[in-house]
Amino acid sequence: MGEVKLLPPEVRKLIAAGEVIESPANVVKELVENSLDAQAQSIYVETLQGGKRLIEVRDNGRGILKEDLPKVILEGATSKIERAEDLFAVQTLGFRGEALSSIAKVSRLSLTSRHFSQDRGYQLIVQGGKAGPLREVAHPVGTTVAVEELFFNLPVRLKFLKGAKTERKYIAETVINYALAHPQVAFTLVQDGKTFFELKPASLEERILELFNLDYPPQRREAQSEIGRAEIFYYTNYRSNKFFIFLNGRPIFNRELQTYLKNKLGYKTLAVLRLEIPPYLVDVNVHPRKEEVRFLKPKKVLELIGCLFEREKAPLPPAEILKSPTEVDYLKPPRFEILGQVEETLIVAYRGGFVYFFDQHLLDEVVRFSLLGDETKACKRSIKAGQKLSKGEMEKLIRDWEALGQPPTCPHGRPIFYKIPVEEIFKKLGRS
Repeated sequence: MGEVKLLPPEVRKLIAAGEVIESPANVVKELVENSLDAQAQSIYVETLQGGKRLIEVRDNGRGILKEDLPKVILEGATSKIERAEDLFAVQTLGFRGEALSSIAKVSRLSLTSRHFSQDRGYQLIVQGGKAGPLREVAHPVGTTVAVEELFFNLPVRLKFLKGAKTERKYIAETVINYALAHPQVAFTLVQDGKTFFELKPASLEERILELFNLDYPPQRREAQSEIGRAEIFYYTNYRSNKFFIFLNGRPIFNRELQTYLKNKLGYKTLAVLRLEIPPYLVDVNVHPRKEEVRFLKPKKVLELIGCLFEREKAPLPPAEILKSPTEVDYLKPPRFEILGQVEETLIVAYRGGFVYFFDQHLLDEVVRFSLLGDETKACKRSIKAGQKLSKGEMEKLIRDWEALGQPPTCPHGRPIFYKIPVEEIFKKLGRS
């Protein structure tokens, strides 16, 4: 009798499930992707003990039809692809049909949903891959998935999970990734009874500001080429390096892109890069969980990202820009409305729904530094705090700063301005 034996089907399925679902964060990832594919506009994630005891994801998406509920936990069940060729044109986040099946095999799972076309909800309870009867329940349109006792039947896998604190961190990072990838969707994360964040639908800039509690808005650039479109928001002088890369709405990891951004932007930079590239030019099947991708034309992708850091026209020396701005046809008139001066130190201006507070000394300093190239000289020669300015002088300071590309910090790294949404002021005053 030979030594090689074929494992029983149930053991093979458990191993396969473990390859897809390695941690609570993997479960959260798969469930959030399902919610986004269901066109949810609000996603609620709650966990207990770092997801080991409970992971619950609720959404207000399309919901699942009654007749489909028993199918979605089956291996290979998916509504997103039909043929092998479809893998080369995938436009959804999840598509292989193994997520719920894999989760159900290694947990005690409760799946409750109401499809938008139906007037009642239905629930399915699954224990270690074995489903109970379908029963009718009250439920709003959308889906709730509750995963309890993850890896209860895979004790070895359970043993290798990190502590609850570390698993909570991984879960938070996962939800943050999708909250950045889809800022138009509301996200709530609750861990061990404490609300980690509650994000309303927003623009990407607003979401970055809220998630990372930034002092001023990140810089934004965009570019387009024959291969696709790229947009980046980046914030210098951050407390650490953080690079988020999204491809067609999917968080991805690509070592070459990470290295490229680090070389371009340096250390202590927070950056969010969004790429839109046709699916047939991307291989998302490199990694079992679709986290790492391979580009069919990697050089073209790097060229596209490189365009983000190129000037639209040949740059003029700062002195020439400031001396004769009328000669530079791509400089627009100031978009700021000057509101006044506070304590002869801060310039108050309005633009696009935000009230800005500019430090007049730092505004002047950054302009003078661009001309002199010397921090000390620029600082000494700049307008000081306590100096009264006319409206024309304030307008010129902001106009000169805009001409330099609106740098967010002075040569010493201090933020030049702080802004607050007018809507927030209205709320504080009880206005809706």
